[in-house]
Amino acid sequence: MRFVVQPRTGESSKTNRYPHAVLVQDNWDDYGYKTTFHVTLHVSPDESHDVGSIKIIELGRESGYTAMPKKPFDELPASHASLGADLNYYETIYKLGRNVFEPYFKGLRDVAFDDDIKASVEDSEAYRVSLLRFSGAERTIADAARLLRATAVRPKRRSASFKIRFKTQVARHSNPFTIDFDFRRRGQLPGRINALIGYNGTGKTRLLSNLAIVASGYGYDSKEDLLGDAAGRFVGIPPPFKTVVVISYSAFDTFVIPGRTKIEKKKLQESGEIFGYVYCGLRELSDEKRARGQQAYRLRTPAEIETEFLEALSRVVDAKRQDSLLEFLRPLLQDPSFQRIGLTQSLVDHNEEALGALFRELSSGHKVVLKIVTELTAHISGLEPTLVLIDEPETHLHPPLLAAFLKSVRACLEAFDGYAVIATHSPVVLQETPARYVQVLRRTADNNRVVEPSVETFAESIGVITQEVFNLGDGSTDWHATLSALARKHTLEEIEDMFGRKLGFAARSYVLSVHDECEE
Repeated sequence: MRFVVQPRTGESSKTNRYPHAVLVQDNWDDYGYKTTFHVTLHVSPDESHDVGSIKIIELGRESGYTAMPKKPFDELPASHASLGADLNYYETIYKLGRNVFEPYFKGLRDVAFDDDIKASVEDSEAYRVSLLRFSGAERTIADAARLLRATAVRPKRRSASFKIRFKTQVARHSNPFTIDFDFRRRGQLPGRINALIGYNGTGKTRLLSNLAIVASGYGYDSKEDLLGDAAGRFVGIPPPFKTVVVISYSAFDTFVIPGRTKIEKKKLQESGEIFGYVYCGLRELSDEKRARGQQAYRLRTPAEIETEFLEALSRVVDAKRQDSLLEFLRPLLQDPSFQRIGLTQSLVDHNEEALGALFRELSSGHKVVLKIVTELTAHISGLEPTLVLIDEPETHLHPPLLAAFLKSVRACLEAFDGYAVIATHSPVVLQETPARYVQVLRRTADNNRVVEPSVETFAESIGVITQEVFNLGDGSTDWHATLSALARKHTLEEIEDMFGRKLGFAARSYVLSVHDECEE
């Protein structure tokens, strides 16, 4: 097997021998390391395969481009090591047969192919910062190693159920704590969504933001933050995610927004993601300069949001997922507020002009759910498990539409092997989620802790859930104060005359309890 390198500048080496691979140097930057190459494998003059991207590191090099041989070569120097971008890379090459894949992986000193090569570089900074930067790299190594030792290509299987332990802190001076997200299957229980709930200020959004960074490997401010686990770390076995999709329609979220450099912007235009990290939301990077070098942001305009929806829909069409999208949208289209829109036929026809006009006429809530489900269908992997992080979906939705939205999300997760964590204030989300998949985040001063619900949340009444999670039975609501003041001066009959109708059971009971207190 021969290899030739096509550098970003200067002349490229050439070879007439087959098979050979051409390594095209990329300028992607991993905190100073520029190790990425795009590979085309030429088996014969008439047969070639675009096998994807790899990273090649060089021991002793702490930044810059990996030094590569200038002439055609059969094997990289002993100071070098490589890793493919994903399992598809390995499977594509593996299927070409042992006579191809063995000299190929040996020549590129692949860490999944040879344990000794991995051992020689795994303590280096370049290995941790560049080769392992993005989500799923360690899993890719393990899966590829099993594949290359097998006698045949095994079909992909849906991931087994699993549990994630994540250690993080949500404020600079707060305590580190560990939270478990349980995706283990329990019979027919809906278990692909975990809910995270708590008061304002407990750090739910920051927790999701940290989880997005650690799970994807994208978003650290510096190499030192990455090496120092600044956003947190997984405890025990890392999760199997290759893609992370962040969904937030808050103007105040803290998620990392991709597209900070020209290279990133180009990758976003090509694929809508940065090596598996996808952000779907309202915020956008701004070119405005701020003091102390801080990044400025702005909110996307309605026209930009419409364009994003149509682009996501085009990705769905290109991936031949239109039928899946219509199936996922079915619970939403059955909601009375959605039925009168007439969306289905426009989606089937993929008439962009009609869809754009229709989208502009939708309410904010309808726009949000339609765009989220479309973007999720466009970006969820389907080949590898995907982690979906959704921040406060209830912001724009009335309760029945929120329940329908959750059903749509579950259908998409089930179809494409996805798993979601939803941060919420809504008892409706908990009503749709078994308690074993619910975590309550509490905060006292600078101390965070995670507790389980004290009741079974699934199918429980909204009132019971609200009281259990937010302690709303303690008189903290305004109606308690209003009725208390009225009951101290008026009889129950007089109070009901003021309202013009009889009070409900809870209100009547409260008025009578205040009367009893006054009599004592």
